[in-house]
Amino acid sequence: MGFKLSHCSVFAGAFFWLGSALAEPSAADRATARSLAGEGYQALQAKDFAAAADRFSRADALVHAPTLMIDWARALVGIGKLVEAQERYEQIIREGVDAKSPKSWQRALNDAGNELAQIKPRLSWITIIVSGSSEARVSVDGVAVPPAAVGVRRAVNPGERTVRVTAKGFLPQKQAIALAEGGESKVDFTLEPDPDAQLVKAAPEAPRPAPVQPEAHGSALTYVAFGLGGAGLVLGGVTGALALSKRSELSDACDSASRCRSDQDSSLHSYHSLGTVSGVGFAVGIAGIGAGVTLWLLHRNPSPAPAQGVVLRPFVGLGSVGASGSF
Repeated sequence: MGFKLSHCSVFAGAFFWLGSALAEPSAADRATARSLAGEGYQALQAKDFAAAADRFSRADALVHAPTLMIDWARALVGIGKLVEAQERYEQIIREGVDAKSPKSWQRALNDAGNELAQIKPRLSWITIIVSGSSEARVSVDGVAVPPAAVGVRRAVNPGERTVRVTAKGFLPQKQAIALAEGGESKVDFTLEPDPDAQLVKAAPEAPRPAPVQPEAHGSALTYVAFGLGGAGLVLGGVTGALALSKRSELSDACDSASRCRSDQDSSLHSYHSLGTVSGVGFAVGIAGIGAGVTLWLLHRNPSPAPAQGVVLRPFVGLGSVGASGSF
C-alpha cells in the first residue's frame, strides 16, 4: 500500500492555526508536539513503525490534529495493527475539518478516506464459540473480549493469534490460530469441568457445632431448690404451730414480764427450741424458693438480668415466730 508522507515542516503552520481555532495549547505543548512529530516522521521514513506510532500518538495527545492522526494510522498499518489503524482513519473522517482549515488538514482528511478503503479488505475476522458455561472469560493475545462480542464476527489483526477461554469450575483452554489478511475463521471451545474443582465442591462440609444447650442439671437444681424451699416452709410452719401451742400452755404459768415458774423450765425450753427450728425452717424455705426462682429465670432467658441478692431475717419471740426477707 502506498501513501504520501506528511513533511514535518507542515506541522508548524497547522499547529499555529489550531491554536486559534480551538482551545489554545500552551507554548510548551506546541513545541513538544512539533518535536515529537519530527521524530515520528523520521521514524516513518526509516520504517521504524513502532517508534513512529509512539511519537505521533504522544504528539496528538498534546495538540490534536488530523495531520498527526493520519501518520499515526500509517505507523499502525506498518506494524500490522490494522484494526487500530482503521479506528484512527475513522476518527479523522468522523471529526472532519473546517473549510478554512490548512491545506494539510484537507489533504489528511482526503488521504484518510482513501487509505481506509485500502485496509478494510485486509482486516481478519474471527468468531469465537464457547459452550459449557455462560460466564466464560475470553481473550485474544491477552486482550479481553467483551461478552457481547463472543459468538459473533470480531475484527482482529492478521497473523498468529492466541485465543484463551477460562471459566470458574472448568479447565482453561487455548487455541493458536493463523489469520491471513482478509481471512475469516471460527474457533470452538467446549469447556470441560475441572476435576479438582468438582472434588472440592463434592467434599462434605465440616459438621457444624451443636448449639450450646443449657446444662442438663440446671433444671434438676431448680426442682431441688423448690423442693428444699417447700420442705423448709412446711418445717417452719409445723414447728411454728407447736411453738404457738407451747406459748398457750405457758401463758397461764408466766406473768406479763415473761417470768415463769421454775416447774415450767422444760416447757419454756421446748418453746424456745421450737421457735428456733421454725425460724430456721422458714429461712431455709424462703432461701430455697428464692434459689428456685432464680434458677428458673436463668434457664428460661439466655441473658437474664442479674439476680438480686436474697436477704433473710428469721425472728423468734414470745408469741411469734417466722422470717422476713427480700429478693
